[in-house]
Amino acid sequence: MYETWYRCLQLSPYMAESLASGIWRSDEQEQTYQQFGDLRNTTFESWWLDRGYELFREKGDFKKISVQQDAAAIESGQTIVLEIPLTVSPATLKEQFDDLLRQHHPQFKRFDRWQHSSATSRLRASKLTSVSLNLYVSVYQHWIKDTSAALYEIGEQMALNPRYVVKRSDMPQDVKDKHLQMALIVSEYLGKAKNLVAHASEGRFPCTDDHEWIERATRAANWRHAE
Repeated sequence: MYETWYRCLQLSPYMAESLASGIWRSDEQEQTYQQFGDLRNTTFESWWLDRGYELFREKGDFKKISVQQDAAAIESGQTIVLEIPLTVSPATLKEQFDDLLRQHHPQFKRFDRWQHSSATSRLRASKLTSVSLNLYVSVYQHWIKDTSAALYEIGEQMALNPRYVVKRSDMPQDVKDKHLQMALIVSEYLGKAKNLVAHASEGRFPCTDDHEWIERATRAANWRHAE
């Protein structure tokens, strides 16, 4: 996920534009630059060692269960000190611990790991997977190399869906239909990628919601080119 965010910022036309002009589109974008730095002519590996690790490192240690000699559990502020009997099976201990969390943790069912993170910068809670995110970014990377290329050509180059790759034996109507279906796939991924890059440029990642910097096309897809 961290490398995908890095890739988005490297590919971001908004970052490139602002670095060239010195004018930022928003305070959030400028803050993102201050945190991530200038990613031009860098690799993820070198950037991570130089800056990334510290940026995403949690401040302080995670709390560990401690052993208390007293028989009763002691509640103190936001901490519960437990005495753990080692004569009980691990499975039973886990069940008991889950019960304790339900009893004492006010946010047990809605706890957001990232909301409570102490890192300088952090990922958003999201159902998006690293596989899908990297796919969107790869489609975007292919597109920016030649924005005049037909969308179906990008899909064929990346073999996004083998069903829609044209064969020599295909009839003219089959070719047209396959080009349309492949272009629709590319257009969907490209739209998500554009929003992903724009949000990443303002320090929100991952997020593919509509961003105000992205012009909305009149249709979900232009089967030849992305607008």
